[in-house]
Amino acid sequence: MISVISAFKNQAIQNELRRDIENHNISFMCDDCANTVMLLMEVEQNPNVDVIFIRHAERRDTDTHLEQIRSISKDVRIVLIISGLRKQYVQSQLDGYRKRYNIEDIIFEGKGLDKLEILSIMNKGRIAETEQATEAEQPVKETEKTEVEILKEKPPVNEPAKELNVEQENLKKIKSEKPKSYKPKKPVSDIKRKNKKVLPYKISDKCWVISVFGTTHGAGVTNMTASLAEYLAGNGKRVLALNLSGGDEFRYIKGQAEYRDVKSLNISELKKDYDIILIDLGVPYRISSGGAFNGYSNGYDYRNIELLKKSSLQIIMSLSDAWHIKKCEYFLSDETWAGKISNSYIFLFDTEPPKSLQKYMVNQFDRNSQSFANEIAELFLME
Repeated sequence: MISVISAFKNQAIQNELRRDIENHNISFMCDDCANTVMLLMEVEQNPNVDVIFIRHAERRDTDTHLEQIRSISKDVRIVLIISGLRKQYVQSQLDGYRKRYNIEDIIFEGKGLDKLEILSIMNKGRIAETEQATEAEQPVKETEKTEVEILKEKPPVNEPAKELNVEQENLKKIKSEKPKSYKPKKPVSDIKRKNKKVLPYKISDKCWVISVFGTTHGAGVTNMTASLAEYLAGNGKRVLALNLSGGDEFRYIKGQAEYRDVKSLNISELKKDYDIILIDLGVPYRISSGGAFNGYSNGYDYRNIELLKKSSLQIIMSLSDAWHIKKCEYFLSDETWAGKISNSYIFLFDTEPPKSLQKYMVNQFDRNSQSFANEIAELFLME
């Protein structure tokens, strides 16, 4: 039975495929993952899945998700669905997916999805391991020696023949052989934060409150909130994750922590039942690429920001490319925000924190670094 996890985000094609595979040796482990968090959790719970269909999102997020999926399963067949037509993409971009993530199946949906093409890919199953056959080494034939050569090899009559010391000969060969030179890989170094220690706000609270929000869409707020919730719950903490971003992503997550999508809340009533409460605040503000404030995001309840100020720890998610640096810098340079940011704030980036922002005396981490993981463990797991 071929198992499939899909993230088509197209219910019509999903329903048609569900009917078409009834007579095939195929089954869906997840009908249609509504978001990336759900997709990654399904893959973690089902590492032996055969085929995964994933739609191409914003380039940076797609690469991150593909890396995570490939780290879980080396031979799962990943099928990338890309919008537009084949002629809209350069070959080097497609080759990049094949080389980095071993993706051979790419579907272009410019003229709609072809069910027959999808079914044929499903039937392939997992990526087959190709064994490269090596030719057997042929024995080297020794040339026949003449009598003159044989006589030359004989020791002189007056001198005793020297016994061959095999160990000495082997030692000479080893010394004469030059060792293969190679350049060792540089270890991944974590970014040193400017401040010596993250100091949570309201240390005396029995229930810790962690708020997470993004400077831009696609920065990974929901993914980080869920990841922290599962990590802390997996280490024995009673964890509640609340989604105040206005979406309903948390209803798809099933893990060790408790998840709720809410419009408003009374945090004081919840503190008595949990050790840690995580709040997904989404993207509250509209900041231009030049760092200009353009108001609150459409439909956002500005009162949610008050929860951020009262939280034990504030995590701000951002992206480190040139297009998004100014969006993050707004919070570091704006007079209103700069005065509020204390050592209980952590700025997280998808890569190494940009050098242009390291001049600000705030905690900055690569969200994938060991330093950030150690900081969370030290704050919430070590008594």
